[in-house]
Amino acid sequence: MQDNLLTLKIKTLNLNLLRALGARYKKLNLGVTPVQGRIIMFIYDHQEEICQKDIEQMIACKKSTLSTILNNMEKNKLIRREDSSTDSRRKVIVLTDYSIEIATKLKDDMIEINKLLGENIRQDEYIIFSDVCNKITKNLERI
Repeated sequence: MQDNLLTLKIKTLNLNLLRALGARYKKLNLGVTPVQGRIIMFIYDHQEEICQKDIEQMIACKKSTLSTILNNMEKNKLIRREDSSTDSRRKVIVLTDYSIEIATKLKDDMIEINKLLGENIRQDEYIIFSDVCNKITKNLERI
């Protein structure tokens, strides 16, 4: 295996996925980027209060980058920042009614996206792919 083949394949796959999702979201007229959609779904799927630090860990990005993303999302009325009910020093990120509608559409669409991504992939191939992804994730801890 070439030294950079694995990292190149992962990077290319990620880039292609983000491009495809971006085009699909545009076609569905959702008005969000794939990263914003991922943030919306993360908040939507969790019942507990979500703060910026939780989102930073989920998308693995710098605090300043996420601040910019969240500021844009707040400006576009996708989220609100509110005081925590348990800690007045903490701000939680809350979805607006508008982004809850988007989350519902995204949730429905993810079923279709996963079906499309899984076409022509046998169950045994999917199991191997899943195992390889888990091993790569574990190996990332050593970097």
